[in-house]
Amino acid sequence: MVDNNRGDEVRGIDNPAATEENEIEMQRDVVIRVQPSSGDIQLPVSTIDWQSNPRGQFILVQGLDFLIGVSKLLIQQTVELDDLTSRIESENRYIVRVPNGEALYFANETSTSTQRCLCGTGRAFVMRLHDNTRQEALVLHRRLASSSCCFPCRLQEMTVTVPPGDPVGRIQQQWTWMVPFFLVRDANDRVLFVIEGPAVFRRSALISSVFRIMSGDSLLEMGRIVHAWDTELVSFTTTVDMPNVAVQPKHKALLLAAGFLLEYTYFERSNSKFRNCSCF
Repeated sequence: MVDNNRGDEVRGIDNPAATEENEIEMQRDVVIRVQPSSGDIQLPVSTIDWQSNPRGQFILVQGLDFLIGVSKLLIQQTVELDDLTSRIESENRYIVRVPNGEALYFANETSTSTQRCLCGTGRAFVMRLHDNTRQEALVLHRRLASSSCCFPCRLQEMTVTVPPGDPVGRIQQQWTWMVPFFLVRDANDRVLFVIEGPAVFRRSALISSVFRIMSGDSLLEMGRIVHAWDTELVSFTTTVDMPNVAVQPKHKALLLAAGFLLEYTYFERSNSKFRNCSCF
């Protein structure tokens, strides 16, 4: 007499994985019902000096966060076809990148054709910097002003804001005879850095020059803004060497804006013959 209950237990009731192959019943699967205790197995993972990264791998970097850890920035102007074929200068465009690295920001100037024609490089403009995510990261406002010691009542000034309009600070030119002198102020109007250029009589002598970034009391040199010929890019470029104490991205943004202000005030050569105000 065949025990049907026992056969059902082997084939599928208690053990559904059991099958028959060539009329031979396979053995029942072994099921582990007792889990090992914590003291039985030690994981070969060392947690000594474990450090977690506050910035996750999938957290999107945008805005001024691109300036974190950056010690040097390169401002490179793109060549516009209108500048080569027209007497009226077009709105400038720049690429801000790390040396021998990727582009961090793309800068676009917005200005009027009247001021570009009559005022040349001394024109007023609004420059917007977009990051790699195409988000607006920085906005620079430059007013129509003079850079000559003959017009001390309205010297160069540029204000810096971040979207949606929060003030970061400003770069303000001080009146001097021959030495270009600028103050970098934060949103509370506190002097963070002083930018001092070489003593020259003609502005054309500053096409290739070095501007020193000094401390707020003008006693210690902390960085440099250099405008020189780049053999690899085959063009003039402006390099901003960040001070070691400028750890905050907003401070680096102010120095980057100072590089743009010097670019327009002293370094840029306008193709237009009508440069009445640009010689201030």
